[in-house]
Amino acid sequence: MNALFKNDELELLKSKLLFEHQRLTALLSKTRIHLHRSEPISADFAEQATETENDQVVDFLDQEAQIELSQVNKALLRIKQGGYGDCVVCGQKIKTKRLHALPHTPFCIDCASEK
Repeated sequence: MNALFKNDELELLKSKLLFEHQRLTALLSKTRIHLHRSEPISADFAEQATETENDQVVDFLDQEAQIELSQVNKALLRIKQGGYGDCVVCGQKIKTKRLHALPHTPFCIDCASEK
């Protein structure tokens, strides 16, 4: 177990990551259903514009959820490998308060600020 964490802190952070994994997987399932539907395009031009705008928003949400899910999966892998809580850039410990706020972050606040 990583010495950075007290008591059950690592398990709490892991459970937060697992919850996010479930939430994002469900969101991706919904966005993909929406994006791959085969409904005919509306005959009304104003309705077509609304549908196109909605599709763009859903596509953006899908892309963002994919990125975040990838980050969550990498954080879970770091837990498994014992490197969770270490900044992937400088190797310093990420503050526990930051990990509670953003459990999938691979960066300490200094390295994140430089990006």
